[in-house]
Amino acid sequence: MNFADLRKRGRFLDVGSGTGVLAAALLAGVEDATVIGIEPSESYVTFCRARVHDQRVSFERGDALDMPFAGGQFDGTLSLLILQELRDAPEAVKEMRRVTKAGGIVAASQWNFADGMPMLALFWDAVIETIGTNDARKEAANCMVVEYPDEKALRRLWKEAGLVEVETQLQEIEMAFESFDDYWTPFSSGVTKTASYAQKLSEDEGHALEDRVRQKTTGQAGDGRLTLTAQAWAVRGIVPAGSTATRA
Repeated sequence: MNFADLRKRGRFLDVGSGTGVLAAALLAGVEDATVIGIEPSESYVTFCRARVHDQRVSFERGDALDMPFAGGQFDGTLSLLILQELRDAPEAVKEMRRVTKAGGIVAASQWNFADGMPMLALFWDAVIETIGTNDARKEAANCMVVEYPDEKALRRLWKEAGLVEVETQLQEIEMAFESFDDYWTPFSSGVTKTASYAQKLSEDEGHALEDRVRQKTTGQAGDGRLTLTAQAWAVRGIVPAGSTATRA
């Protein structure tokens, strides 16, 4: 939030809103904000609508590559830790720029896979141990490879989308889960590449994988609270004055 350097008031868009963490942070951290969260998963939209009761925020289904908004509608457009999951990151960033006003902020973050990402590493280690096929090993290796892996690549992505005053920052993030189920739920959503893999497994394979991941986390927290530390790259840029971005 501090890195994004948002205006003290305005209308903001949360792209890939998931469980609503970023939307809630925007409401808490911006003096006078209204927020719209868009998310491709109906289950996440339903969850957020039931959980967040604030007239300043709304959640709806939407695709990051084809957002249902006219150009220049938001003072800031942000995305939290989904950039690496998008099938066309350049198009998504262009869409984020398009719907943002001139002078507005476009900011996002993605996991720093170069130094490992424990939430996913636990999952894929368990895949290799329980499924054990060559395809499983290839999937595990490919999951940790992203098209824009570092600050140089992210700066390039933002500048190619027409954004200016681009900055990046490496951030350490503490991931706290109230229970194993809290940790496991995203893997059954089907939205991300990892979750899509989990959904392709047979029922027996899925149960075996879940049991193995549970065993691997038992030493840390059992069915209780689990805390993992990870790193993420954050990137921000400004829509230049006079910008009239349109759909590609």
